[in-house]
Amino acid sequence: MVCCTVSTCSTLRHSSILLGRVIRGATTHADQLIVCVPFAAIIAYIYAIILLLLHSGKMFDKEKMEYCDTLGRCLVTVLKNSLRPSAGGHNYSWKDRREFKDLWQRLLIDASFWILFTVIGLNVVTSLILDGFRQLKAERERAVKDMTTLCTVCGLSKDELTNQGISWSTHVEREHNIWSYVTFFYYLQEHSGRFSAVENEVLQKFKKADPSFLPSGRCISIDTKINNVINKM
Repeated sequence: MVCCTVSTCSTLRHSSILLGRVIRGATTHADQLIVCVPFAAIIAYIYAIILLLLHSGKMFDKEKMEYCDTLGRCLVTVLKNSLRPSAGGHNYSWKDRREFKDLWQRLLIDASFWILFTVIGLNVVTSLILDGFRQLKAERERAVKDMTTLCTVCGLSKDELTNQGISWSTHVEREHNIWSYVTFFYYLQEHSGRFSAVENEVLQKFKKADPSFLPSGRCISIDTKINNVINKM
């Protein structure tokens, strides 16, 4: 029972993380997606006006809940039927189609609406969502690259250290081991005794989120090389 509970919790945790990433990717361009909503409403409103003025009598079916005797009802009918899957064009039916003009008018209205609303509109929304996922992927790849090629403590890159003749693995495992810094910060926060002057200064800057105590752009190996050159001079 315990193993099942642990397994369930682990599954829920991974599912929540995955769901969070999906939501973040889908809402990366939320401001632009929100702008698309009034444009879609305006398009539907314009077509509702066109259908009300030209073909309100042909759109009336109580069984299918289709009404177009007022602008509001016509707008609701257009939105209700146009958002449903179809093979192109509207899903509503036209009554009393007796003349040829009814055919080309229906073709013109359906084709233009399908191009504006379905092809262009939905593709724009899909492109914005996919672009959000691409940005998240690029950010993740950049973060992974920084973790493997950039020192978290001093900010020196792997190439800069290699050019100085310093081993990258030695640097991140001994000189600037991130877990050593984490342990030190934990000690400063949990220790109840007296601190040395250096520890107290680091603690105060840490509380203020001031990173000036970190060796930015410096490490022991580079400082040692510089001192050796100065002493030889």
